[in-house]
Amino acid sequence: MRIGERWQLRAGEQLLADLVVTGADQPWLLARFVPTPEFESVRGLFDESLRLSESVADKVGWAAWQRAYDRILDAVSLIDPDGWRVASFLLHIDGGTATWRWDMS
Repeated sequence: MRIGERWQLRAGEQLLADLVVTGADQPWLLARFVPTPEFESVRGLFDESLRLSESVADKVGWAAWQRAYDRILDAVSLIDPDGWRVASFLLHIDGGTATWRWDMS
């Protein structure tokens, strides 16, 4: 990981946002979130996931969050700086900030 690396959030071939690395809090990467106008098509999915993650207190809450996050995984792909699609990731977007981790296997 290098400061300034650019990851991408995509829906198919469509660029939804750039994630410009600003630091790390292992195992999480931190980034400046730079959306394109096309991000609006999935913004609600991320807003719902963030809202649910902030209020999860029990097994029922976790199940609701997982269903919401599964909708994100169905809608978008995370692309690393080398252009490879990340197989498994957890991405949070809060305003102009993105945090994520991914499976390196």
